[in-house]
Amino acid sequence: MDIELQPIERNGNDEAAYPSNDRVTAGNGGGVAYRTPDATERDGLLSVRSSAVCRVKRELNEVIFWKVRLWMIIIFIFLLIIAVTLISLAVCSVIHEDVDENFDRSLFKVPQYFNGSFQLPNLVFTEELSTLSSNESQALAAELQEKLTDLYRLSPALGRYFSQAEIYAFRNGSVIADYQLTFLMPEEQQDQLRNITVSREMVYNVLRQFLYDQEQDESGPMYIDRVSLNMVLRH
Repeated sequence: MDIELQPIERNGNDEAAYPSNDRVTAGNGGGVAYRTPDATERDGLLSVRSSAVCRVKRELNEVIFWKVRLWMIIIFIFLLIIAVTLISLAVCSVIHEDVDENFDRSLFKVPQYFNGSFQLPNLVFTEELSTLSSNESQALAAELQEKLTDLYRLSPALGRYFSQAEIYAFRNGSVIADYQLTFLMPEEQQDQLRNITVSREMVYNVLRQFLYDQEQDESGPMYIDRVSLNMVLRH
């Protein structure tokens, strides 16, 4: 068993001895000693943590080969993982084939027609609009046909089956436009498509939703009154 010897201090004429870690207070009644508080548990933890940090720094700065240190290799591996992940995602997005997008449009031969009408409440019916061959009538028809075509071409459900939109007449009542929509279906799926995907309900709801979502000012000339929308399946 090891015994640690501590130096002895004396206080004035008093022959009482105290260990060096005891402080002595002088006074008329003799010295009164009190002990310096020992190191706390927190000090010990801080010392251990500081030692661990120093060890980690020392290990990270170790030279693995030539002038390459451990921290350089760790950063390189991290960047390599990120690069490989990004390249993999890019390659997958390029080579990924959506099966639903692979179809032969030449097989779509069975027609499905829808006729209907809608009202343009902010336009005034003129004599020129009564004749579809007039410049005014053709310009208005072309704009409406383009709007309907864009709508159905961009529809996820109906886009592949849509063929054309045609405005074939204008009538009085503000201006009422009569239209026809044509869809083409493959022969082997026509019954299922006719009852579900290219049904009257689906085609009508796509157009009606578009009219409810239209961003045009209700006072604009091309505003379509959604309540006036009519559509029937032509047999």
